[in-house]
Amino acid sequence: MRVAIIGGGISGIATTSWLMQRNVTVDLYECDEQIGGRIGSELLLNRWVDFGGKNIGKHYNHFRDFASACGDPEFEYFGFNTSQLVNGRIITITKEGARWFNMFRMMSLCGIDGIRKLYPHAKAIIDDRQQGVLGSEYFRKIAERYDHLTLAGYLEKRCLDHIARPVTVRMNGAEPDECYPGNFGSNLALALDSYEQLKHGMHSLLTAFRAMEKKETLTILEGRRVTSISNDSSTGMVRIGYVYEGQPSTAGYDRVISALPALRLAAVLEETLPEAANLLRQIRYFPVAVAIVKYRNEVFGKSRRAMVFDRSFPLSNVGAYGINDLDLVRYTFSGRVSRSTISEHSLPEQVISLGEQIASPYFSIRDNPRDAFTYRYLPEGLCAYSSNHHLLLEKIYLELGRISGFGATGDYRRGASIEACFRAAKECVETLFGEPS
Repeated sequence: MRVAIIGGGISGIATTSWLMQRNVTVDLYECDEQIGGRIGSELLLNRWVDFGGKNIGKHYNHFRDFASACGDPEFEYFGFNTSQLVNGRIITITKEGARWFNMFRMMSLCGIDGIRKLYPHAKAIIDDRQQGVLGSEYFRKIAERYDHLTLAGYLEKRCLDHIARPVTVRMNGAEPDECYPGNFGSNLALALDSYEQLKHGMHSLLTAFRAMEKKETLTILEGRRVTSISNDSSTGMVRIGYVYEGQPSTAGYDRVISALPALRLAAVLEETLPEAANLLRQIRYFPVAVAIVKYRNEVFGKSRRAMVFDRSFPLSNVGAYGINDLDLVRYTFSGRVSRSTISEHSLPEQVISLGEQIASPYFSIRDNPRDAFTYRYLPEGLCAYSSNHHLLLEKIYLELGRISGFGATGDYRRGASIEACFRAAKECVETLFGEPS
């Protein structure tokens, strides 16, 4: 049996890993010149740095099993340390000591209404981590009851500004009035976890994964943009069309799995499954710009390593790249003001200067020379899902079933975290191939 996976980001890599465990022959198609997608790395002064998916939760069990199979790389502590401006005062929340004091701070930021509404959700996730994903049993019930509201209509302003928005604008690129209660569990689960990061970054893991291509069951086909998916009536196989070095071609497979973001899959299915394409376009994505900047001197102190900014700024958050990288700064631009300020045509130097202007009152940035930087703008970088998302997915997968032997997974299925992508990929493989023997 031969299977094609379309998309070499984390969802495609996860799907490939599940299939390789079944000894299935896989061709992994990636339109860019290297796999990795939004978790890809770039060189910064001879060091590989990661733009996304850098923080690995304690409860990322599927991903940690995958990492172990790729050579068991070292992890290092990352922790949780973030600050925000509240009524003119800088409030820092950290999991590094002062546990009860910080819990009291969190509760004060939530307010009574926030505690009343979010505590049952948090308890459901802590009691059963399987509930902290899109479409879980618990959050389906929340969606059915409350998704006629956005988060802005569900939570009071204090909780929105200081708890909900810092999470949604970072994970979804969306404001609370663009997100829904039934999807918030996938965000809340991340806030309830603790984190490490790979000591040598995602690049080392992707390199180890590429080394698996030496096995007969995996071929990585980079620079190939898939343009169509359909059933071949003469052979009963699934046929894909793709473009490589400007030349169109086709290939047939026993099974095909898309690991593309919803909007990219919609474009591929436009002619074959127009109704599925229309449904996929109802899933919202928002842009994000990320800059990683190396400064001559340390920017952060040990006690305050990150800060989130309110809805009046295009900079959503700024933070140290790692707990010991206090001279290496990650700037993230997302949210409504960012969309009206920054575009794919914005010059990286100007975007970084804007971030420095906003963050410099709180960190040692002014008169601290830049040594180097790297920058990415992703027009469809962060997925914000939809109202009653689980019902929309049911309609989408019903339409996708019109192509026999075809399945789809991605950041819109169980959530955008690395672990959610691995879980979604596992479910997709089991749907097409059955439970493993």
